[in-house]
Amino acid sequence: MSNIEVLRSLDEIANDNSFSKAKNSFKKGFKPGKESLKKNTRKPKELKVSKAYQRAISAAAIVKYRQFDPSLATVVVVSVRPQRLGGEIVVVDGQHTAMMGLLSGEDLDLDTLELHHSEDATLQEVQEAEARLFDELNTKRKNPSKLDLIRTGIFLKDIVALRFEQILKTCNLQVDGIGAENGDLIGSNGGARIIKTIEQYGEDYASYIVRAVNFMRDAWGSEENPLQEIRDDMIHGLTTLFVFIDYVGKIKGGSPQGLNGKKAQLLIWMDKHMGNSSMRKYYHNTAGGNTQFKIVHKIIQEYNWWAEENAATLIISKEYLHQNGITEPDKIMTKQEAAALPKFPRDIS
Repeated sequence: MSNIEVLRSLDEIANDNSFSKAKNSFKKGFKPGKESLKKNTRKPKELKVSKAYQRAISAAAIVKYRQFDPSLATVVVVSVRPQRLGGEIVVVDGQHTAMMGLLSGEDLDLDTLELHHSEDATLQEVQEAEARLFDELNTKRKNPSKLDLIRTGIFLKDIVALRFEQILKTCNLQVDGIGAENGDLIGSNGGARIIKTIEQYGEDYASYIVRAVNFMRDAWGSEENPLQEIRDDMIHGLTTLFVFIDYVGKIKGGSPQGLNGKKAQLLIWMDKHMGNSSMRKYYHNTAGGNTQFKIVHKIIQEYNWWAEENAATLIISKEYLHQNGITEPDKIMTKQEAAALPKFPRDIS
């Protein structure tokens, strides 16, 4: 990802084709009956919170911040209740900022945006207005996605984010503008699985991710007809399988023996036969937890059907996969049974 900055005006972005629906459907003017919140400043010690709709202030979150940083202090949204109801100033959003301001011991003024009420409003009406504002501010807010955080991390030279970018570049892939500038776009689910794949395998097994992508291109594409669908759930499944093939027998708590001759036969079968079936055969109905394990089980199932007719002694059982950390999707286990299994790839020794 290049650090060459490209600045665009909001007006220019609003005229993009991708914004046409939003531009045409978004109503002009202001919402009727609504007024802007009033700008002000308040001392932290003036502020209160309501247990009726607010989440509890997290002491653990406060500890993580270590010290109040005024450059990061966001505007605190408050409700100024009518004097006839006590005139309390209740924090609607930004209570952690307010608490850290108080704990700083500094006599600071926090910037506030304030909701004011009519003097004849009842307590119930005031509380409902506060709860609605809290809901609007928090349920419709778009928190940064993992890709947003990775993008920022690349700019800040974070080692994990840079590894993510480099693996995508090596694979000639791109997700949401990160990776190879003209690389193939990752489809299926917006990059969630490639993030998971690189989190699990990027540090120690990055070459297997590249191997998985190259296998997909070779099995389901050609120079004349390149693979159009680069699915990151398949990348995750194939990476898991390739790492398993090489490291089974070295998994703490797993089988002491590897695949031996079954390894060579499985790889030959994959090269010769997997591409003859639609890729969908292997990823269909694998959404949800442990998608990568479900895909591995589907691949091995297909291999075993071939092996039954051609090399019966080289079948790889579902139980063998399961006992080595590639958990069987349909197997119901107690918490104790699940805890006793190896965690793949974490328990590779």
